[in-house]
Amino acid sequence: MFGSIPDHHFMASTMLPRVRLGYRLCGSRSVSSGSNHWPSRDMNTPKPFVKGKRGVVGVMIRGERLLTIRRSQHVTAPGKLCLPGGTIEVGESEQQALIREMREELSIDVMPMRCCWRSVTPWGTKLAFWWASLDEQIDPVPDLAEVAAYHWMNLDEILHASDVLPSLPRFLDAWREGEVDLPILWR
Repeated sequence: MFGSIPDHHFMASTMLPRVRLGYRLCGSRSVSSGSNHWPSRDMNTPKPFVKGKRGVVGVMIRGERLLTIRRSQHVTAPGKLCLPGGTIEVGESEQQALIREMREELSIDVMPMRCCWRSVTPWGTKLAFWWASLDEQIDPVPDLAEVAAYHWMNLDEILHASDVLPSLPRFLDAWREGEVDLPILWR
């Protein structure tokens, strides 16, 4: 369904209907996939499970468009389309990490509004998706070491895009099913 991710990672949870195992809204109890390792061969394959690894993902919306990035060729998963974000450093809150990552990747200042969804990748990284406010007058400036390009994309454009990081379609599916806490619903 989503590339090379095994089907057993998409089993339904008894807690939330139609939610893939390992995914939840912010504020609800986490469900674990039980997997603690993901084989790694190259930069296009997720890294092995690192206990306690956490990441933050920025969700910025303009009208009917979502801010996406195309990853540079110099980072893990090169060339993949995804939402901007990165690793939460030790001692850093999710909000602090979001602000730092948006400055580093796109030279933008955002205001974290709220956590809108959480997930756990098949390789064990816990992701916090944060809806953030971005001034309409500001255009991102990508750090080319990390981001090849940025795009404001609508749902159809994202669904038909190539080389998409697996976390993005999962997030969009949850959003369309009303499982993401955002002010608009994408269908």
